[in-house]
Amino acid sequence: MLNGAIIGFGKIARASHLEAYKAESFKDKIRITSVVEPDSVNRLKSQMEYPEMKFYQSLEELLAYDRIDFVDITCPPKYHYETIQKCIDNKLHIICEKPFTLNIQEAELVKRKLEKSEIIFIPCHQYKYSPIWKEFKKFAEESSESKKILQFNIFRTQADPGLADFSNFWRTTPPEEGGGILIDTGIHYLYLARWILGQPIKVYSNLKTLKHFDYRCEDSAFVNLETENGIAQISLTWSADKRFNDARIVCGEGSLFYESGRDLQKNINGKKIEIPVPDASDKAHYVSLYESLISDFINAVENKERRLDWIEDAYQSINILTNCYNSSAAEAVKSLADEQ
Repeated sequence: MLNGAIIGFGKIARASHLEAYKAESFKDKIRITSVVEPDSVNRLKSQMEYPEMKFYQSLEELLAYDRIDFVDITCPPKYHYETIQKCIDNKLHIICEKPFTLNIQEAELVKRKLEKSEIIFIPCHQYKYSPIWKEFKKFAEESSESKKILQFNIFRTQADPGLADFSNFWRTTPPEEGGGILIDTGIHYLYLARWILGQPIKVYSNLKTLKHFDYRCEDSAFVNLETENGIAQISLTWSADKRFNDARIVCGEGSLFYESGRDLQKNINGKKIEIPVPDASDKAHYVSLYESLISDFINAVENKERRLDWIEDAYQSINILTNCYNSSAAEAVKSLADEQ
């Protein structure tokens, strides 16, 4: 039995991670016994709601009084780097929410440290377990066309407010503090694009605020990633009138189209096929993605299987993220220079 602690007890920890650990297949394999929650109000309230678990104010307190095998890091992104470092030093296996760091310098340091250690590390890139995106991956691999166009459109009305008990609305802080739609939501589609079309060789991005001028970060991001296998276009916004997703992958011999709540529409050489898939917005489906990720984590720990590809995937997500911010900043500087 692997005993673990959740670090940061917010919305994603409660609604998705904890629910995933309840899977019947994990009954004798893995469990969460402890929680680290620095916020005193949330910690005391959570202790009453979850009496079966031990609650600590800090990671240091947990390590001093408890014995665990792994951590599940779900605290705000700005704390990931420091938390991962401490967990590596204490030889704890790690599950970590995205993004695993906030900049490429931190990512490089953590990558080297993880690669030299014996611990198992997996980033929460859970979208790769979705039947929807597996079909996109399959389409890209099976198509004989060398170049594809991949598009993701993600529309929201605002940033996720998180738990009502928290006053720390980190999603709307500046990017260097972990805020912005590109860090919060966009990174899922950055790693998906790399997984489906391969490593980007050119990155173009434009980060804008279109509606929420009270946010201290962008509320919209428009990204183009050029790879040897085609172009990925990613549009994200918190300024829409309603929540909506769609995506497509297109090449000369066919296409695959996804729209929120509907089956996949596939067209191959003029033949139309509908492929049943779960609704990406359905909570049960979302929890199932974490179940699949945790299952892979358990197998890797039990078999002492070093998964350097998981470390590389986490690192490359930050590499692409950093290049997106750099590209947008360069375009802003160029625009100002043109005006002068």
